[in-house]
Amino acid sequence: MAIRLENRGAVAWITIDRPEVLNALDIPHLEALRARVMQAAGDGETAAVVITGVGRAFSVGADIKAMDRMTDAEFQAATDHYQTLAAALGDMAKPAIAAVNGYALGGGLEIALMCDLRIAAASARLGLPDAELGFSPSGGLTYLLPRIVGEGRAKHLLLTAEPIDAAEAERIGLVTVVAEDAKLAETAMSLAEKLAGCPRTGLANTKRGLAASRDAGFADALALEAELDAACYRDKETRARLAAFLAARRK
Repeated sequence: MAIRLENRGAVAWITIDRPEVLNALDIPHLEALRARVMQAAGDGETAAVVITGVGRAFSVGADIKAMDRMTDAEFQAATDHYQTLAAALGDMAKPAIAAVNGYALGGGLEIALMCDLRIAAASARLGLPDAELGFSPSGGLTYLLPRIVGEGRAKHLLLTAEPIDAAEAERIGLVTVVAEDAKLAETAMSLAEKLAGCPRTGLANTKRGLAASRDAGFADALALEAELDAACYRDKETRARLAAFLAARRK
């Protein structure tokens, strides 16, 4: 199966496995990727999600050969799939990590940006060639990218279509960890397991609060933070973690 989901303990590992086309995504594979994300989101045993690719690419985005044959309606359907995937990852209470193992271009980089955290192999290359091809972003990128790297950097990446390497991506905050190529999966799994070990309500409410604060006034953000943190305080897992922490301090 080209889009695989493997449960590794509390971590759902989603792999895009079309190395012969650098993990390009046509409509059926976008549908499958969203289905795997929704499956992980609804799995009570899953606490964190990793998305990665096989071979030389995380994903180069749209399958250009398939796109060239699309009708207007099919092109709109592909756009809709990117946008519903963006909503699914944004709404998911569990943290998602993009483990960028090679080329992440166009829609592939959009998918990485839909995730909460991005780590990259040292040899990874990231870029947005849309402008050179005459397209504009459609997977939430104009909303997400400026909030991650700032408007100036976002415009440069989008308008020049210049790819960047992993070191530059880390420098501007596009990714937050760069790992040796051979240790990318290990690094991603270690980070995912760390997140999976945290009380879930706290992580879910942190994601919810960050999302809401993007467009909220400061007073509204403060009010929502108070509401969400109070829910964390009432959560049984959080209370148990707090009690264990205090017990360890008394020893």
